[in-house]
Amino acid sequence: MGELGFIDSLAPRLVSDPLTRLIPKESAAVAVIFLVEKQRERILLIRRAERVGDPWSGQMAFPGGMVDPKDKSFEETAKRETKEEVGVDLSPGSAGFLGYMLRLKARTRDVTVVPAVFELNSRPELRPNSEVAACEWAALDDLAREDARSTYALKVGEMVVPQPSLVHRGDVIWGLTERIISEIVVGGA
Repeated sequence: MGELGFIDSLAPRLVSDPLTRLIPKESAAVAVIFLVEKQRERILLIRRAERVGDPWSGQMAFPGGMVDPKDKSFEETAKRETKEEVGVDLSPGSAGFLGYMLRLKARTRDVTVVPAVFELNSRPELRPNSEVAACEWAALDDLAREDARSTYALKVGEMVVPQPSLVHRGDVIWGLTERIISEIVVGGA
């Protein structure tokens, strides 16, 4: 990554207002959670549990989910979903809210997703719920390596559509999660 770390490189591109409305059933938030440990920047990734009717079933992802009518911000949605899915508290004192990355449109459903970015003060205990099959702290320098880049063959009906992907410890990361990680490690360059 050079002189700047991933967090330092991302920080100037974060915004305080995601410029999109909270709309239940049409918008969602994910928590991009940084942890600096042993001079390595890590992010929390989950593997979603296999569930019928879930278009993201079994995929690598960030903790997150759909906006609830009671949520007052995408930050609140990300904090609530992270607490529910992996038991991590993102309130002040445990984590700092750094801002939002630009909103993205999911390609498999008509949903707007806002990545909310946090930095933890220390490594918490992870307690995945039934929606999460596994979780891990992935080192960003590993995800930024050229040999982590790959292509995922997405089946759309009878067609196969190649999608950019990352491979981390045998797990394929593609779609929205790959787009967010690539924005972090490449900076859109």
